[in-house]
Amino acid sequence: MVDKERAAGILKEKLADNLVIVDSYEAPDAWCFGLGLVSDDRIMPLMGDSTIRINKETGEME
Repeated sequence: MVDKERAAGILKEKLADNLVIVDSYEAPDAWCFGLGLVSDDRIMPLMGDSTIRINKETGEME
C-alpha cells in the first residue's frame, strides 16, 4: 500500500520544473493530485482535467 506522502513523492520525481501539485484528494483506490503551472512567480491551475492518479496498491501513475 502506498501512502499519500509516498504518492506525492513519486509524482514530484516525475514533474517538470514548472509544474507543481496544487491540490490532492483520496479516491477509493488512488491518490489524486491536481497540477498547476508556475509562471512569473505565480501558480496557475491547469485548465481541464489535470488530475494525476497514483494507484494505492502499486504506486503506478494511471
